[in-house]
Amino acid sequence: MPRYLVCNADESEPGTFKDRYLMEFLPHLLIEGLLISSYALGANTTYIYIRGEYAWIPDILEEAIAEAHKNGFLGKNILGTGFDLNIYVQRGAGAYICGEETALIESLEGKRGTRASNRRSPP
Repeated sequence: MPRYLVCNADESEPGTFKDRYLMEFLPHLLIEGLLISSYALGANTTYIYIRGEYAWIPDILEEAIAEAHKNGFLGKNILGTGFDLNIYVQRGAGAYICGEETALIESLEGKRGTRASNRRSPP
């Protein structure tokens, strides 16, 4: 069964900018942390879920991801270890609720982001 790691970079709390700073100015540090975490978890696919209002940051992250691929830190058989990892950037729709984990995953799956407790159970 595949395992996934999701980085919640939605940062939708008013007045918070710690994630934005890291993604904008130190994207390789974020990628390194995701690589280590993915390896520890045995996840071969990682998503960075970023808020839609940060329109310029996905380009920065995608460039850093491409550089990591080019240098052998992402992709197949990373540095001859047999470990494979791909990282994808997913732009959020700008909904505040998508900062909450279940809503974020719903949004990643292409559904409307809502909290699990708000969903109706099937009849």
